[in-house]
Amino acid sequence: NDSWPFRVLLPMFMAIQHEDKTEWQNKFEKEFCVKIFNNESELTEWDIVQWDNLATLGEGRGLKGTDPDYLTSKKMFVYVSQAPLLEYIAHQSKILQKLYRNYNTGTGTTSRTWESVRNMCSGIDAIFGEDSNKVVYSVLHSRSLEGQSGVKLMQRMSQSSGCHPTAALDMEPEYIKAILRPLGMLKFPIVVITDGQNFDVIRRLVNDEEIGPQLRLVPGNATWLGGDVTLAVMSNVFIGNPASSFSGFITKSRLALGFGHSYNFRAKNEEGEWVNTCGDTCVFDRKIMGSMS
Repeated sequence: NDSWPFRVLLPMFMAIQHEDKTEWQNKFEKEFCVKIFNNESELTEWDIVQWDNLATLGEGRGLKGTDPDYLTSKKMFVYVSQAPLLEYIAHQSKILQKLYRNYNTGTGTTSRTWESVRNMCSGIDAIFGEDSNKVVYSVLHSRSLEGQSGVKLMQRMSQSSGCHPTAALDMEPEYIKAILRPLGMLKFPIVVITDGQNFDVIRRLVNDEEIGPQLRLVPGNATWLGGDVTLAVMSNVFIGNPASSFSGFITKSRLALGFGHSYNFRAKNEEGEWVNTCGDTCVFDRKIMGSMS
C-alpha cells in the first residue's frame, strides 16, 4: 500500500488513524471495491493480468522505460475507460463522493512516511477565518502548464472542445469579468490559486480596478494541494483551465457534490460575447479530455 495512488490520496483523504493499519485497509477496500497487497507473497493465490504493449510506454524514458513497476503504473495512469459517458460519470461521481465523505481534518497519518496529515479546510480558514462557513467567493485557477508546452496542449483542447486556445492560460481581467459580472460576483472575494509560474496574470488582476480590490491570495503557509482543492471545490464560482488535470479534478468534484458554476471551456461567439462551449460533464468525456477524463 505504498504505491503512487496512496501517496496522492492519503495526504488529503482517508488518513490512517491508528498504528495498526488493518482497520483502515478493510475500510478502504470496502469503500472502493479494491484489494490492497502489502507484499508480493500475497499475490501467490491470484491470477495476475499482464498489460499489453508496455514496452511502447517506455520509449524515450531511459532506465525507467525498462522498469516493469513504472510501466505498469503509467499504464494505469493513462488508462481511458470505454464505458458509456453517463455510466462513467455516475461511477466517477460515486468515488469522488466517497473521498469527500472521508476528507482529512488534521488527524491521522499517511502510509509511506507516517507524517501527520493537514486539514483540508486550512486554505479556507486561512483566508476567511470564522466566516469560512458562510462566505461567498470565487476561485480562479491560474496554470501556465510549463510555457509553450501548455500552449500546445491548450490548442489541442481547443480543437476538441471549441474553447479559446489561450484565454484560460492568460486569465485576462475582461475574461474573468465576463463570467463574474452577470452572476453579481464582482462584489465578493476572488481567490487565486496558482502554480506560481506566471506572475503576469496576478499583476493584471491586481491592477484591474474592479477585480483588484476583491483579489485574495492564499498565504504561503496555507498553500498546499489539499487546501487549494477545498478552496476551489467549495467556491460559489470556479474558473479553471481545461488543459489542467487539477482544474479537471476540481470540476469533477464540484459536479459530484452538486455544485454548479464551473467555467473551463469558454470562447467568444459571433457577437463577441464570451460563452460556454462545453458543459461541466465535458471533463469526463474521453473524446475531449483523453487520458485526463
